Amino acid sequence: TIDSSMPGGHATLTIDNLRVPADQMLGQAGEGFRYAQVRLSPARLSHCMRWLGCCIRAHEIATDYANRREAFGKPLIEHEGVGFMLAENMIDLKQAELMIDWCAGVLDTGSLGTVESSMGKVAVSEALMSIADRCVQVMGGTGVTDRTIVEQVFREVRAFRIYDGPTEVHKWSLAKKIKRDWKAGLA
Repeated sequence: TIDSSMPGGHATLTIDNLRVPADQMLGQAGEGFRYAQVRLSPARLSHCMRWLGCCIRAHEIATDYANRREAFGKPLIEHEGVGFMLAENMIDLKQAELMIDWCAGVLDTGSLGTVESSMGKVAVSEALMSIADRCVQVMGGTGVTDRTIVEQVFREVRAFRIYDGPTEVHKWSLAKKIKRDWKAGLA
């Protein structure tokens, strides 16, 4: 099935008993995992960029809502609870953007950027989930309706935390690197 509800949907395929003649094989036999590693960092980064754009739009919608909607005699934005949530969004959006720029810079050097893309994927996906959640919260009941894309972004950004490796797998991989680096420092 193709998930067409958001940009970058994924296909699920099942292939049984596939045999590829040697003269039609791309690359060398047994090298598929290594080849896949080359595409992982750019794929993680493209997910980060796509979802950053979605969350920027959700934040714009929530900001507009908070400036137009009034409660207790003043616009929602003037209530600290709402204003602070939007301020936190602004901070998280900038941090996500900077993390993406940093990782892209590493990839631009020709490096595989495996560690950097893992760090970026974790930081950006977690931040964007928080941003989407705050956008829904700011908008209250409207935030969970189909009157804007905010609900859809919130619902769909949750899966982003799983694409190209869930947060916990990236943290596990990073912890293994920390241990390797520590052992190398002892030698």
